[in-house]
Amino acid sequence: MDFFARQAATRRQSRWMVFLFVLAVLAIVIVIDLVVVVTVAILSVQDDGGLLATPDMSIWRYPTIILFSSLVVLGTIGISSVARTVTLAAGGSKVAEQLGGTRVGADTADPLKRRLRNVVEEIAIASGVPVPQVYVLEREAGINAFAAGYSPANAAIAVTRGALVNLNRDELQGVVAHEFSHVLNGDMRLSTRLIGLLFGLTVIAMIARTILRFVPRSGGDSGRKGGPAIAVIIVAALIVLALGWIGLFFGRLIQAAVSRNRESLADASAVQFTRDPTGLRNALVKIGALGAGSRFSDADAEEVAHMLFAPGIQRLFATHPPLEQRIREIDPGFQPSEFETVRRRLAEARGAEQEEAAARTAAGAARAGGLLQGAVVLAPAAVAGLVANPGTEHVLQAHEVLASLPESFRRAARQPEQAAALFLALGIDVVPEARERQLAFIREQYGAEFHGAVLAMLGEVDALTSVQRMPALLQVFAALNQLGRAERVELLKCLNGLLVRESRPSVFGYALRKLAQVQLQDNLDPRRRAVGHLGVHGAREELQVLLSILAAQGNEDEVAARAAYDAGIERLLPGIRPPLLRVPHWPPKLDQALTRLDRLQPAAKEHLVQALVTAISHDGRMTVPESELLRAICAVLHCPLPPLYAAA
Repeated sequence: MDFFARQAATRRQSRWMVFLFVLAVLAIVIVIDLVVVVTVAILSVQDDGGLLATPDMSIWRYPTIILFSSLVVLGTIGISSVARTVTLAAGGSKVAEQLGGTRVGADTADPLKRRLRNVVEEIAIASGVPVPQVYVLEREAGINAFAAGYSPANAAIAVTRGALVNLNRDELQGVVAHEFSHVLNGDMRLSTRLIGLLFGLTVIAMIARTILRFVPRSGGDSGRKGGPAIAVIIVAALIVLALGWIGLFFGRLIQAAVSRNRESLADASAVQFTRDPTGLRNALVKIGALGAGSRFSDADAEEVAHMLFAPGIQRLFATHPPLEQRIREIDPGFQPSEFETVRRRLAEARGAEQEEAAARTAAGAARAGGLLQGAVVLAPAAVAGLVANPGTEHVLQAHEVLASLPESFRRAARQPEQAAALFLALGIDVVPEARERQLAFIREQYGAEFHGAVLAMLGEVDALTSVQRMPALLQVFAALNQLGRAERVELLKCLNGLLVRESRPSVFGYALRKLAQVQLQDNLDPRRRAVGHLGVHGAREELQVLLSILAAQGNEDEVAARAAYDAGIERLLPGIRPPLLRVPHWPPKLDQALTRLDRLQPAAKEHLVQALVTAISHDGRMTVPESELLRAICAVLHCPLPPLYAAA
């Protein structure tokens, strides 16, 4: 299942999940209304001696009681669910810290954490998304991990201390690749909604449990006098408690069914990521071999059970396929006796495995160095298949590119304030007159000290090759996301001011701005995205604008531009072919078009990516500006595309 099919499946599962949740809530509301009405009726006929007389079944009062009860229950469930979802949508860091995670800084000196950080950075760059926040759960001895967040822009990846210590680099890469599959394919958003919905059901049970704890405290004469009333309240609370747990029971059932399917897909994606199934396979085998397994000791593990790499707790409904089944899907020849063999060999083999993995990585990186200036075969369906689905060559290229960046550059990218200066330096024009205007604008906005920091970065930024620019940009986002909200908003405004002062609109400047806007704005407001519902024919004008601009920017003469445009538009709108547009000042028009095109359905986005590649490849090659613009467009469409090897 590719990215676009998984996006469509996620939408279907989300709708089905919400439908079942609504049914559960309606059932709970109806039963609680009945309980409230019966309770009120019984209490209202109690005489002064505490004995029950004939109940007064006056119906006129019940509509008011039912309405009030329904509103209270619906409000409690709805507000609780929304509040929990909004809290989690603030970022994966919140979830990681709630579970006791310690952030791994980009400048960490710990060799195990440095290895983890390197693996995460390489896979992020290979995927075309910002580097997520990285956490280690120091108190957890089992081998486990999870990805959390509402979008790639505010994601966090956490691994346990057990995974860090017991896995070699290949195995750790397999686990991280599994988690990145959840990041790239929208699984985290679905997981966040699941947690929010289930929390709403849990609150009903929590309220009933609180009532049960409180009522017995009503002792003394008043308590004995009101014995029947207290008994009625206790029975009502017990019924509501049972309802809450029954609702949660069915919620867990839905959660487990959705999670098991997602975990199998993530395993398959991780194998495709690395093209070496042994890393993920051996990580799963070690879980079965170690005494701690994948167990989670944190009390909050139940809430995030469906987000974990492997089962963290024992529960009635399994959120993951059985461990042996997962291993056999990767290696059909696996035998359970290997658990004991690995258990015996693990201690002495760990050091040798890590050295071997390091040697393989170095050899692979050397091979990747030869790919950096190569040309990709631009088969439209194949490129669309790369969306959120990078392969080994992209991971190896990311490793090589990151290693090639100057150490001072990488240090700056790890510190929020220096990363901000580096970020703006990437947007400075090479034309002297424009550069002077832009630097003066920075001095005016931020003062002399920050102006000096940007100026100091320009030498290294100017020395970056075309292959290094996008990875360099993606690397700074993790540090920028640590800045305050107001600081990030000001940074975006300053970047827009720089691009207004360019000598002429540049493709890289536009790509820089769009990537920054998408990643920083998604981080600031992860729930801002509209649901995709548009078909291709509903966005005909925007498609015409987009393909016209892409064709013009990738070709020097109008004849070639028209040929590129015709090839792309024919793939999207066969037989219609609206005319090629001339768009002199194109960035604002492209902004408007892309905002609407982000609302396309997943299948329509897949066709659009194929059409863009068709337009680019009409002449059999792809230039660096075309590659950068294509990746920026895909980022706006929330279809992360790994680096494509452009021709110089």
